[in-house]
Amino acid sequence: MTLVLTELSEAGIAMAADSAITYLDQQGRTIQKQQTAWLKLLKVSSVHAAISYWGVVGAVTGKRFDEWLRQLVDPHPYNDLSTLADHIASGLNRACGDRPLSEKQCVGIHVAGYAPWPDGVLRPVFFHVHNGHGEYQIIPEIQEINGKSCITKVTIQFKAEPRRLFAKHLDFPDGSRSIDENLDVLRKGYITRNGDFFYYAVIAEQLEQAFAYLNLIPGFSIPRDPSNLSSRLGYLEPVAKYIAKST
Repeated sequence: MTLVLTELSEAGIAMAADSAITYLDQQGRTIQKQQTAWLKLLKVSSVHAAISYWGVVGAVTGKRFDEWLRQLVDPHPYNDLSTLADHIASGLNRACGDRPLSEKQCVGIHVAGYAPWPDGVLRPVFFHVHNGHGEYQIIPEIQEINGKSCITKVTIQFKAEPRRLFAKHLDFPDGSRSIDENLDVLRKGYITRNGDFFYYAVIAEQLEQAFAYLNLIPGFSIPRDPSNLSSRLGYLEPVAKYIAKST
């Protein structure tokens, strides 16, 4: 399993990722899994940004993808977050011969940093460079047990658009919302999850409900300090790594 998370909040930008690299055969079956060695999160100091990657990156290049990505961004022929995302999209397309990958070869790069919002104020911004959207669909099997409808089995299917050329997408702030609406989202925390995130999403949803209940206790808070970036990262990272290593 592989999982990358990027959260934008008033505290700043937190990225978390598992360390697993999964090797697949031509039928898409897992043949090997490494838990160490590859870097999933890379700093881009020239524009005060960070990037992470997910998907079938072996379809882009036969090289170690973290090293390939570092070589791509190190010359920095860009001057801000938006042009960095453009540069990454162009590099991915060149590596793929300017042709879309095959149907199941989903790949994406999280690009996060600070950039001016429409009012000119520097705030967290998130670009997602990818080759087509996709989503998990859940198909429950329901049976009557003692007069009650019960879910006895859950089947997960990943449905994706036809692959296309890589392009940058400004996911946050949302251009269809006002600045105040986006600020409200930022206060609550804007999170993007990619990779095999279904398992994480199920557990994270239950944890969030439990934490919301516990946070009603005076003097108790998870994360300990929501306005502190390290505290928010400490909240995201352990769950991501635990699920990645357990599935």
